[in-house]
Amino acid sequence: MKDIIINTQNPVLFLDSVKKYEKKLLKNKDYGNYIDEITDIIEKNKIGFHNDFLMSRIVKNIDFDHFEYPEKDDLFEKLKNRYYAEYKKRKETSFRPGRYESYWIVRLVSLLVRKDAYEFLIDVIKSDDATEIRSNAMKSLSMVSKQPFDRGLSKDTGHWAQTDIRIKELDAWIAEGCPDGSGYPPPVLDPALFNPTNDFERLVSRLNEKLKKEQDTSDYSSYDNFLIVPCEEKRTEIFEKYDIRGLYAEFLTRFSPCKAIVTKGAYEILLYGVHDIAENQIGYSIDRDNHKLEGWRENYLVIADKFGDPYCIDITKQDSEIFYAKHGEGNWKFKKAYDGLIAFLEYLAK
Repeated sequence: MKDIIINTQNPVLFLDSVKKYEKKLLKNKDYGNYIDEITDIIEKNKIGFHNDFLMSRIVKNIDFDHFEYPEKDDLFEKLKNRYYAEYKKRKETSFRPGRYESYWIVRLVSLLVRKDAYEFLIDVIKSDDATEIRSNAMKSLSMVSKQPFDRGLSKDTGHWAQTDIRIKELDAWIAEGCPDGSGYPPPVLDPALFNPTNDFERLVSRLNEKLKKEQDTSDYSSYDNFLIVPCEEKRTEIFEKYDIRGLYAEFLTRFSPCKAIVTKGAYEILLYGVHDIAENQIGYSIDRDNHKLEGWRENYLVIADKFGDPYCIDITKQDSEIFYAKHGEGNWKFKKAYDGLIAFLEYLAK
C-alpha cells in the first residue's frame, strides 16, 4: 500500500490508499511511527503535488498538545530544509502548486517545536512572497506565542490580505524579547448547555452537541460554532436596534450563535448571533451604505441563511413564525417555513 501511495498518479487510488494506510498506522495510536511513515513517503514520493496533502494529514491527525515526537529536533531540521528548497524552487521557476507543501510545513513546525520555531516563523513572515504562507506563519506564531497578531481575522489564513500581516506589531514584540502573551479567553457559555432543566434548554443543548463536532478548542481567536453568552453592551445595542423580543430574545441572550454552521444534507445553514446579525442584514434590508433596499419587508429580520437564502422573523410579533425565501428571483417571495423558533431549532438539532 505504501508503494502505491508513493508511485500512483491516480488521485482516487492515492486518496483511498492514504486513508487505508492511515487507519492501519493509527490503529494502536502509535503516532511516532505514523509520523515516520508519512514523512518517509513524502521524501520518496514521485508525485510532488501530493506532498502538501500528506503534510496536512500529519497536522490534522496528531494532537501535539498531548504528544511529543521523540526526535523532534531532527524532524524540525528536515522540515526547514524542505521549506527552503521549495521556496527556492518557487523563486526560480514561478512554481505555484495550489496551497504548497510549505504551508503545512509552517504549521507543523509550530506544533512540533513551539517557541523554538520563532526564528523560522519570523523569517517566513518577512521573506516569503506568498501571502497565504506568510499569513499562516503569522497565525502559527500567534498560536504559539499567545500574542494577538491574528485578532479579528479569519482562522482560514487564505482569507488574509497582505495588510493583515501586522509587521509593525511583530517588530515591536521582537524588540521586547518575544514575551509570552495571555492568549484569548474561552467563550462564556450558559451552564444549561451541559445541564439543561427544561424542554427549551434540552433542545438548545442538542443543537450544541451537533455544533461541538466542528468547534476548535485549540484556537479561541474566534468562537466558531459556539453558542455563547454575548457581552451585555452589544446585546443591548442589537435588541434596541431591532426590538428583539420573546423567545428569540432569550435565545440570543443565553445562546447567541457565533459563526454557527449546521449541515443539513447538501446544504449549510449559517445562524446569526448578536455579534454579526446587524452586518448580515446587508443585501437583504439594507446595502453596504446602510440605505434601505426596495422590496424588503421592513418588519422582517434575517436570523439565518442557507447559501444566501434568508430565514426571517417578524419583529412586530412576540414569538414570530420563521419565514423563508430564495434569493435571485427578482422579488422576495416569503413563505412560512416553521411555526416558530422551537420548530426551527428542532429541525437544526436533528
